[in-house]
Amino acid sequence: MKRALGSLFGGLLALGVAAVPAAGAPQQMWTANYPLASGGQVEVINIQGSISVEGWDRAEVELTVLKTGVQELGQSDVSIAVEPRPNALRVRTVYLPGAESSIQVDYRLRVPRQVVLEALHTVNGDIVVRDVEGAVEAHTLNGDIEETGVAGSLVARTLNGDVRVSLRRLPEPGGRVQLESVNGDLTLRLPADAAADLELSTVAGRIESPLLVETRSPGSDTRLRTRLGRGGIPILMRTIRGSIRLAASEGLL
Repeated sequence: MKRALGSLFGGLLALGVAAVPAAGAPQQMWTANYPLASGGQVEVINIQGSISVEGWDRAEVELTVLKTGVQELGQSDVSIAVEPRPNALRVRTVYLPGAESSIQVDYRLRVPRQVVLEALHTVNGDIVVRDVEGAVEAHTLNGDIEETGVAGSLVARTLNGDVRVSLRRLPEPGGRVQLESVNGDLTLRLPADAAADLELSTVAGRIESPLLVETRSPGSDTRLRTRLGRGGIPILMRTIRGSIRLAASEGLL
């Protein structure tokens, strides 16, 4: 499992580890709006900084960008590429070749609730998603992932960090829920009437829920495959050094 999880982050590792802006570093912020209908796709590709996305009831995306440390490298060393396309929006942080990535770029977006978050990627930073009903795919190398009030198919992966997800409802048939970390805990909150097929696995940690029975395979791995209700949506939770907690909206299942 270590090899499988490690391969997920090979592309991000190639980008290297970025420096952190000094305390009190100067900042620049700007906001822009882009039309996007419900069901459209959004991608945000970052390197040094966080990504925060919140659903709202408008057919547009409000994008706020905060740069920190702009005087350390010069404004020209980092730019924000925004690519509006029919029914899609792509946002990327672009550093000049050879430039150190000590400028931090934090993104805050408000999007239509039914949007598909095709890719939320960062190297050093947290990812937060709230009140989005479309599918979500979120990857970070060093940071936590938190998703609340989500309802679509989702994949959340981090190398060093915790993953916390609270589902408003399970995805439609054909969807999935996948939470993965290498060094971090995983927490999933489900609706009380959830029907799902669970596959849970940790190497150095616990699986916590009163209704679930721990089983150990050779090598002290803790693994569990079980079913909630009549079964249905596949839920995969996998970590190496961390615990797994399965909870309901109030208390443990």
